[in-house]
Amino acid sequence: MKNTNKKGICQKKRAFFGMVTVTNKGQIAIPSEARKEMDIKTGDKLLIIKRADGKGINLIKSDTIDDFIQKASRD
Repeated sequence: MKNTNKKGICQKKRAFFGMVTVTNKGQIAIPSEARKEMDIKTGDKLLIIKRADGKGINLIKSDTIDDFIQKASRD
């Protein structure tokens, strides 16, 4: 059977860290294991990006984006 799945731009390893509940204030708590693995600290800024299909979001540390922009501007 031929694999017809298209690869996305992100080729990083993905992991499941559990499930969260949205509070009445629209807040979620990022599981501690995920915060540790991704080195997310109190006060860090996260960029929220909606998936193209509208079925999820991605959280990216803003300093990661800053690094990308700096590298791109040097090229």
